[in-house]
Amino acid sequence: MKRAAAFLSAVAVAACNTDSAAPHLARGNVLVNNGKREEAAAEYREAARLAPRSAQARERLGDTLYDLGRKDEALAAYRDAAAVDPDSVTARIGAARVLGDKGDFPGARAELTLAHDRAPTNLFVLLSRGNYAARSGEKKAALKDYENAVHLKSDNVPALYQYGLSLLEDGQVPEAGATFDRLLTVAPKSPEGYYGRARYFAARGEGAFAAEALAAAAKLVEPDARSRLEETGLKGDALDKAAREAAARSLAQMQQDPAFARWSRDPGFRRGADWPIADAP
Repeated sequence: MKRAAAFLSAVAVAACNTDSAAPHLARGNVLVNNGKREEAAAEYREAARLAPRSAQARERLGDTLYDLGRKDEALAAYRDAAAVDPDSVTARIGAARVLGDKGDFPGARAELTLAHDRAPTNLFVLLSRGNYAARSGEKKAALKDYENAVHLKSDNVPALYQYGLSLLEDGQVPEAGATFDRLLTVAPKSPEGYYGRARYFAARGEGAFAAEALAAAAKLVEPDARSRLEETGLKGDALDKAAREAAARSLAQMQQDPAFARWSRDPGFRRGADWPIADAP
């Protein structure tokens, strides 16, 4: 009876602590939404103090510190959250993001492997782990993660796109072409699909077809960027500006891709790809 009473008392204390932390979590959320991240971090820190078994307060503290550029503190918060709740996928993803920013790709992958063990159907975890493997030069590991991601969700655009690029890197050119075709069947207005096809044609040495696919991708970049930015709540002039800037960055990256370097000085290719002739290197 004494043990049962002690257990119930501990549960009651934990519940009380969680309840007392809730207002701080709520205030932190409001402050983040209003761009007041320093104040939000203080609220999340207090919520974590009041709820020593709450991973959520520590995860949100980590997210806020990351946004503030205080990445070492963010990593500590994520690791604290993982210590409180070893099954926290959010904490592992947060830690991986910080480690990836620091160039510790093996460390980031290790965190995501722990997350994958707990959430094997989490597509974001698989794609992120594949991205870090690719950045580490471990192309086979990246290919496997992207392949598993496509098997998990066969109509996901990022999964198909990364899988197609990884197949190209692995020398599986026909398979890559089929993957990009599949992507365009799933999402006909996807700039990634046409850009992937341009990479596929470049791998085959077919510059004219690559240019045609690049032009198709270029026409879709800004509408795609606008659609994504609208989902974040941007409107009006701010939306217009952000969409133009995002499109300009994407188009610049396309033009700088080494896959098309052999044709970059060719006026015919540049016209076909809808690239400015005056900007030829």
